[in-house]
Amino acid sequence: MTRSEVKDLVERYIDAVWNRGDADALEALTEPGYLYRLGGQPARDRSAMAEFIAMVHRAFPDWRVAIVDVIADEEGAAVRWEGEVTHGGPFQGIAATGRRVKVSGISLYRVSKGRIEAEWEQMDTIGMLVQMGVLPAGR
Repeated sequence: MTRSEVKDLVERYIDAVWNRGDADALEALTEPGYLYRLGGQPARDRSAMAEFIAMVHRAFPDWRVAIVDVIADEEGAAVRWEGEVTHGGPFQGIAATGRRVKVSGISLYRVSKGRIEAEWEQMDTIGMLVQMGVLPAGR
């Protein structure tokens, strides 16, 4: 794939899967052996990723992130993203707070055969938990 095609694929994936929670798009845009890795958590395959995305959308019904930067080559892309969402449902055992939360992160994508093969994400989880009132604000 060209850099432009990789960038387009990743942007479509973020919009369809992350922002709209479209499980069919997850299936269509990823390789059968796709793995998602978030921080030090165990890797998620497509099935576990579909469940994770559904949980994110239940916890944050207005989940939408915007792409800030994309750097792509023929084999993958790095994306910096951010958004502001409402904690409207349970999240990892934390009851809904109704608070607006700014989220941001960096995701890396590896592409093979015209689809996403792997995704690695690092996000500001501590900042998110502070905004939700779960952790105290730093000094």
